[in-house]
Amino acid sequence: MNETELSPDSAQPSRSLLTSRGDYLSAADQLLARAQRELKVFDPALEELRLEHSTRIEMLNTFLLRSPANRLYIALHDVEHVKRHCPRLMRLLTTFSASMFIHSTQDDAARVQDCFVLADHDSFVRRPVAAQPRGVFVTDDAHEASVMRKRFDEIWNGSTPGVSATVSGL
Repeated sequence: MNETELSPDSAQPSRSLLTSRGDYLSAADQLLARAQRELKVFDPALEELRLEHSTRIEMLNTFLLRSPANRLYIALHDVEHVKRHCPRLMRLLTTFSASMFIHSTQDDAARVQDCFVLADHDSFVRRPVAAQPRGVFVTDDAHEASVMRKRFDEIWNGSTPGVSATVSGL
């Protein structure tokens, strides 16, 4: 992918089929690097997406530092992996508690089987079945991305805060 920034009018939509989990991770990395305002992540537990990796944490940190208006939303079926095995991500959540949110899916949202990362209003990577490696990487397509934004919003609305930036015992 060309990292040269294009104006929205000059960018041509692109769609690539993904055949492996490695392809999915590579596409997710490209999205993290190109995100300007908003990242939305839906994943079963973040185990395969490996956001805890130091390179991805640095990309997320850079993204969140770029502007106080930037937002990172993560919806998970199971937040325990993040709580127990993602100290870098937890530190990021503590540092950017006003810009980063991690929710746990509930009810109907907890039965959703796909996974995806959505960057801004025009690009995403998605696997229709999280347990399968096949997927799609779409860039610069606001129309198709709007369907994924709506999907994420439905999942988000069917979730509750799952990981807090602070630990408190009541």
